Amino acid sequence: MLLTTRYTKFAATYISAVGLLICFAQTTWAQNPTPAPVDLNIVAHQDDDILFMNPDILNTVYIAGHRQVTVYITAGNIGLADNSPGFNLGPDPQYPLNREEGAIAGYSKLLQLADAKKKNPSQFDDFNAVSPSPTPAQTFGRDSRYPDGANGSCSICFRCEEHACEIATAGGAWTESNTAADLAGGSGRDTRGQKAQMKIGSRTLNVATIGAGPDGPRVTLIFLRVDSPRNVDGNHPNDPSLVSLAQLFTSPNTKLKIRSRFDQPGYTKQQLIDQLVQILQFYQPDIVRTQDTADCQPGAPCDQNGIIVDYPNAYSIPDEGCDWNGADQLYDHTDHVWGARFAREALKAYDHLLNVKIPSTYSIYRGYNVERRELPETRLTTEDFCLKKGIFFRYATHDDAAGIDTNPAIATGFDCFSYISIGYQQSVSVTPP
Repeated sequence: MLLTTRYTKFAATYISAVGLLICFAQTTWAQNPTPAPVDLNIVAHQDDDILFMNPDILNTVYIAGHRQVTVYITAGNIGLADNSPGFNLGPDPQYPLNREEGAIAGYSKLLQLADAKKKNPSQFDDFNAVSPSPTPAQTFGRDSRYPDGANGSCSICFRCEEHACEIATAGGAWTESNTAADLAGGSGRDTRGQKAQMKIGSRTLNVATIGAGPDGPRVTLIFLRVDSPRNVDGNHPNDPSLVSLAQLFTSPNTKLKIRSRFDQPGYTKQQLIDQLVQILQFYQPDIVRTQDTADCQPGAPCDQNGIIVDYPNAYSIPDEGCDWNGADQLYDHTDHVWGARFAREALKAYDHLLNVKIPSTYSIYRGYNVERRELPETRLTTEDFCLKKGIFFRYATHDDAAGIDTNPAIATGFDCFSYISIGYQQSVSVTPP
């Protein structure tokens, strides 16, 4: 939904959307405003921008040539216990590192697709053609997995037949000579990412850069790596003592810190807000995107912060999606909402600074609740669906929790469970609260 909330110097737009070579180095870049347009995306987890903010990110790269900077607030360990099989969340937190590789792979693919569209704007137009049946190809029939006619043989996870092999391959790996046998299962290597460290404000942050542009990297990913210790509703039966973003934001204890899974200091509430402000100062973006701040809506349980998204009174809504058979499901992930609320506090503080460029657009993207409803008016075109699917597929090859596998039965489950957020975007004007 499109919701405009006015601050002193900029307007906020509320949009609903449902979106490696490794080299370590110590790098410090001059803190000057960048001449090329910059979009700053602030999200909780390493796939949230892909799932909830695309195709907007893809289209601003393709159409306007914007540079992208994405801040991932948490390490993305999403409430898993240290001994969760296969995830390795002990002293060497391999699962969060894998998710970072996934983010790099996803943006590598996004750049490749944007470049293909720029070279030939009609490259993927055939996705939107009428299929052999009387039904237009962009008809979804309340199931985000299967646009009509979008069935392909290159990979079990792709049913976008016109370009299935092209969109399944790793960023930079596609050539016209590739065959379906070469690319089965989405093979290839993501080779366009470089990890480094960057000093922004008082801290040295872990980053990755992807693609070279005239004004610097085309994509910069910043990993703040704070803990994500709780389940979707903010509960954590394994260790309820661990501090979450929700607790950090609401606690009266100004010295309370959220820890990191990595060998780095944690953040108090004010320190985390200040870090986001410093990133805003460093890049002075033209566009800022965040996740859903979950401001109060009619019929939703609310407190002074907005909709209640945490255990035991977390807001649930009917789910009419492909995977849950109509059962009520949570409005959104606690980290999504509280990460967005932290970002909004940072924007308010940034807005009052002198000699900074104020973003022309501030967009807030809804998450799970848009997919839950699967309304026909929220559907993407088949082209946007398939390109977004390709970006997420590259990410998911690095994320064990996404359920992707070369086993057809597992891959089909992935196609439903993890693609439920792929097929949507909505922009409808509503009254600001």
